Amino acid sequence: MKTYAFTTLLASIFFLSGCNSEPSEQEIYNAMNKVVAQTNAVIKSMAGNAVTPDMLRTLITVKKHDCVRESDSSYKCNVTAVVDNEKRTAAVTLTRTDDGWQVVDR
Repeated sequence: MKTYAFTTLLASIFFLSGCNSEPSEQEIYNAMNKVVAQTNAVIKSMAGNAVTPDMLRTLITVKKHDCVRESDSSYKCNVTAVVDNEKRTAAVTLTRTDDGWQVVDR
């Protein structure tokens, strides 16, 4: 009986922690990389054949410092990102969707 209760408790903790956890550094990187890819697609569509490599951006790294929960499905995270050779620290708001974490403009 003790084993059953302990197993049930562990399973409950596992499932509940997965529901409300903040985005990982990799998930933030993936969400930000989607934005960079969308921006590059817009540049390519506007410039056509005149696109040069220096017009496009590449997300190199993302370092998560901390996150603050804003709602059940969104967090504001302080990150340092390196895009091309520029290193910037900023707050990024992310929301959980069916497709994973997405960067949100506010």
